[in-house]
Amino acid sequence: MLGEEAAKLSREAYLSKGTGFCKSALYRRAQRLFTKAKLHEIVPMHHQLRSSFLQPSPFVYPPSDEEKQQILVTLSEKRAERLRLKKRYPIDATTDPQAGRLLLYAPDENLCDGAAKYSSKGFFDVNNIPLWDIWVCFFRKYLVSWVPSELLQLANARIEVNSEQCILWAPEAGRPNA
Repeated sequence: MLGEEAAKLSREAYLSKGTGFCKSALYRRAQRLFTKAKLHEIVPMHHQLRSSFLQPSPFVYPPSDEEKQQILVTLSEKRAERLRLKKRYPIDATTDPQAGRLLLYAPDENLCDGAAKYSSKGFFDVNNIPLWDIWVCFFRKYLVSWVPSELLQLANARIEVNSEQCILWAPEAGRPNA
């Protein structure tokens, strides 16, 4: 309940038309509630699909487009190398496209309020960044990730309450972009 209250305060601060002082006071209250709730103890996805071998360089605000691209190139090369070594590299793309969705994350529009980690049970980190093992590429201003069907519900839980809308589903033919 403390986590939910903290997320509400964070959204309220973001949507507030008040002064910077009022907004920052709401954000500070939200952070204190997040800390008090000890939500870090209930985020089962926090260490899953975040391989230490693939851990990317952190996004340093504001990274250039070239730096963003290099982070993904490095991650992709490491992932391909690991799959080849384990003899699990796919020969062809036979994955069922209905078995997941593409997720878009705009790092430059992020509030970094911490709410994402808890509402998604660790699918997103405190900065709204999705699990790095599923990153695909950067496209325009978005980091694109492939979310397998088993994780759609966790990702969607955060997308539905993402006040700054820095995370959203990629549009798909015949499917609303919610």
